[in-house]
Amino acid sequence: MMTQGRRKALLWLASSIVFLLLAGLTLLMVKSYRYEKHIPSEHLIGNKTSSVRALEEKGLPFSFLVIGDIHNSRRGTTLIERASKADHASFIIILGDFVSKPDLWYHRYFLMEMATETKPPFPVFLVPGNHDIDYSSSKTGKQERRVTPEVYESLYGPRNFDFTFNDCLFVICGIDSKNPASYLNYLRDILSKKGAGKRHIFLFMHHPPKAVGMVGSFSLPYEKEFFLLLEVHKVTSCFFGDYHAYWRGQRRGTNLIVSGGGGGRLKKWQPEWGKFHHILRITVGEDMMSEEMITLKGEVFPLSELRKWIFVHLFPILKDRDWVLYFGVILFLSLGTFSVACFITSLRRKN
Repeated sequence: MMTQGRRKALLWLASSIVFLLLAGLTLLMVKSYRYEKHIPSEHLIGNKTSSVRALEEKGLPFSFLVIGDIHNSRRGTTLIERASKADHASFIIILGDFVSKPDLWYHRYFLMEMATETKPPFPVFLVPGNHDIDYSSSKTGKQERRVTPEVYESLYGPRNFDFTFNDCLFVICGIDSKNPASYLNYLRDILSKKGAGKRHIFLFMHHPPKAVGMVGSFSLPYEKEFFLLLEVHKVTSCFFGDYHAYWRGQRRGTNLIVSGGGGGRLKKWQPEWGKFHHILRITVGEDMMSEEMITLKGEVFPLSELRKWIFVHLFPILKDRDWVLYFGVILFLSLGTFSVACFITSLRRKN
């Protein structure tokens, strides 16, 4: 039977662990708060001319990374970090849904993580997904936090974007749910003006066409006209996200690749084949093109999820009152130290 002294010692031990953990968590929040307040203005995240100017053309071969549907997850940033260290890529393109909700604070969390912690050594280009922009004002509770198309473009640049690198054309297309034909008009214009004579043409979108059999939130509109453009302009590869898995196929000479397994939740109803978290490295050479994959299986990051929740829900309340966080660190550390001292004292009395 447990004595009263032993019971007290265990209570002091438990309280010391809890308070010291809270002190550590609050200290982590201080770090996140400082990072968010000091995001470098010259970061290369988004579809901007400064990002294109930062590209280093060294001829063939060159490689670039593709990942989709990160959803503010630590899995996604871990994949990007591992791929960045494995080899020197020229840039990365994220195929949309890089945040969980079209909420300004989820976007701030994404920018904070990418610009101050992950810090990829190359430009990051973005495809807008259905979780990144609120077109209908129905996905975000607070209107002042709603990320409209205008807010999105103020953060990252245009939703439709193109650039040429090593004589290859890269085209990013955003799908506006209120004006679904706009992407097709943009794509038709860019391919007709810039596609001729290019070594390769790569296209990046969020929503896969229904024909591939892997549709997420909704299928690509104007599918028949879209495939006709791919065929006429001899597009090399088209990458899609949205569906949280991997799939590849080919249609009349164009590679069709679904790569939405960047970190979002894998669905139970999905078939097992292709259902894993991954990032792709595409290497373009003189006479061939290769595709490599880095996968992430089974890893969970509960502390990261807690940190994200605190950032998104508590930081807006704090505003500029960062002293609350510093006070919390001191308070929890003092209580933890006091509990440790009481635990040691109770053990001595017992002996």
